[in-house]
Amino acid sequence: MSMAANSFWHLWRWPLVLGLLSASGLLTALVSDGWGDWWAWLSLGITVTVMAWFAWAPSKQAKR
Repeated sequence: MSMAANSFWHLWRWPLVLGLLSASGLLTALVSDGWGDWWAWLSLGITVTVMAWFAWAPSKQAKR
């Protein structure tokens, strides 16, 4: 694997995972019922929880 491809995946791996997770939750919420409601709730909840965690977590520079 080349250095450029490695840095691409290192940078974009988790944003892509969160994007796919939220897209699957939104699509499932639109077209499904029953188990789809649970999947939509879970996938969107995980996405929002991760974003809130990193938005409110103190930065490493603030500890100095």
